[in-house]
Amino acid sequence: MTRIERHILRRTAVQLTAIIVTLTAIVWVTQVLKRFDLVTAQGQAIATFLSMTLLALPYLLIYVAPFALVFAMVAVLNTMHADSEVVALTSSGAGRRIIARPFLTLALVVSALVAALLFEASPRALRALADYTSQVRADVVANVIQPGRFTSIEDGFTFHIGDRELDGTLTEIFFHDGRDPDLSFTYTAERGRVEDAFGRTLIVMQNGTIERTDGEGATTFIGFDAYAFDLSALQPEDAAATYDQDELSLPDLFAWKAPAADVEVDGPTLRAELHGRLSSALYPLAMALAVLAFVAPPRSNRSGRGFAVFAALLAAGLIRLAGFSLQGAAAAAPLLLPLLYAVPVAAILAFGALFARGREFATPAILSRVGGRLRGLRRRPLAAGAGAP
Repeated sequence: MTRIERHILRRTAVQLTAIIVTLTAIVWVTQVLKRFDLVTAQGQAIATFLSMTLLALPYLLIYVAPFALVFAMVAVLNTMHADSEVVALTSSGAGRRIIARPFLTLALVVSALVAALLFEASPRALRALADYTSQVRADVVANVIQPGRFTSIEDGFTFHIGDRELDGTLTEIFFHDGRDPDLSFTYTAERGRVEDAFGRTLIVMQNGTIERTDGEGATTFIGFDAYAFDLSALQPEDAAATYDQDELSLPDLFAWKAPAADVEVDGPTLRAELHGRLSSALYPLAMALAVLAFVAPPRSNRSGRGFAVFAALLAAGLIRLAGFSLQGAAAAAPLLLPLLYAVPVAAILAFGALFARGREFATPAILSRVGGRLRGLRRRPLAAGAGAP
């Protein structure tokens, strides 16, 4: 790779990294806001909250990376046109390969990244996220111990706390355990904390009393400085996660069956998911060639680049949208599965041929006329005002 190619590659890589970080952060914030109730309403720890939101990043990168590549290529090519670098390279005898090679190299890197995420990293992370979500939903501490509410966990067991402080300390604790008809307990405490120890979930209370009542109505009061009550018996037994097709590994999809965990996905859906993943690695290359075909041909600074940029973004978006639509349709119509590969391959061949021709995509005449008339309308009142006495 020549020095100019390394220069273009380095510039584009920097732009690509910045755009990926920015877009991923924006999308990640939306996921954070969707799951923020884990902390505010369900009282989960910040570490659990961050773990669950960060596990969604590999899945987000699958969709962000190809579009980040498109935006980075458009930004770099626009800068090169503005600085007349493309015209200078073409005039010096450098072929279109000099310009295309760095971008196509990055496109192959993005394709490899998307394939690695789809085949291994994303399913593994999504399954861990499903496990986390299942545990949170089954966590009696997260879903039942709500400040200011009397909640019946099961027949004969009622729980209430006054408040939950920022450090997780519970105040004004009260719960009644009357599951045994011959013996009931009422617990009250000023403060307490939920602790995990030896695989058990315990609520450790301080400065409280235990009211013990037998079947004959006899009551006994016991005061304590510290007392631990086991909440593990209140956990639901059917807390197993249910996995979607996005959360299945590539070997599971090749085997046409779900793994040992509960997965309710039919065969056609698994087949469409498998071929969708295998074909997804082709789309970054097709989208990169669409940008090269429209934006890379040399043009002077006087010729507008707006239409070429718009056409490149539109073509890249339509290519990827077609892939998403076909994958959804192929689950219901298996005959469409070959199109999952045909669309990106056809786009690669078509836009590769357009780029090889080096034809400049100028703004259509009708759009130029409309733009000229609009500019004339903006200038007309100024001209009329200038001529007034």
